[in-house]
Amino acid sequence: MRTFERDAAIAVKFHGHLCSGQLIGVKMARLGLKLLEIDIEKEPKAVMVFVESDRRPADAFGAVCGCKVGKRTFKLHDFGKVAASFLNLISGKAVRIWRKKRIHPKEGEDMIAFYKNLPDDMMFQLQEVEINLKPWDMPGKPLEVAICSRCGEDVTDCRRKLIEGQPVCKACLGARYYREIPHE
Repeated sequence: MRTFERDAAIAVKFHGHLCSGQLIGVKMARLGLKLLEIDIEKEPKAVMVFVESDRRPADAFGAVCGCKVGKRTFKLHDFGKVAASFLNLISGKAVRIWRKKRIHPKEGEDMIAFYKNLPDDMMFQLQEVEINLKPWDMPGKPLEVAICSRCGEDVTDCRRKLIEGQPVCKACLGARYYREIPHE
């Protein structure tokens, strides 16, 4: 079984430095794995995490749980909250954990020891939840590949809409995060 210190080291290496946000994420990820009865060393593909912020704890969730965007086990829903849901892909059981109170060590205090020894119920609230995944949301190869009838780009895993029977990607339907610059 991995220790808090080892998980902290893994998260810090991934994130790049030690900070409270990393250790809060480590603590939350470890709690999620514990509640779902997942030993990440024995079952490295058993968990999917739904992260609710793009801040520092998100890196710790991925590092501790071994979840990755490219493996389809790390899902970001940026609500700006220090919260995440952890799903046991084997049992289907899921739990959402969120920070109920901002608690940080005093200046100069050992951060790792502080967060390791802080009782979970002082910092976190939790609730069992249901996460209804579609087959195309699961890890593995794409179940469908369509070509957008407007831009010609590939769209995988049912992320397209059918307009008059033709596949159209979300970007062509106006959900772009970018603005195209016309060529002169």
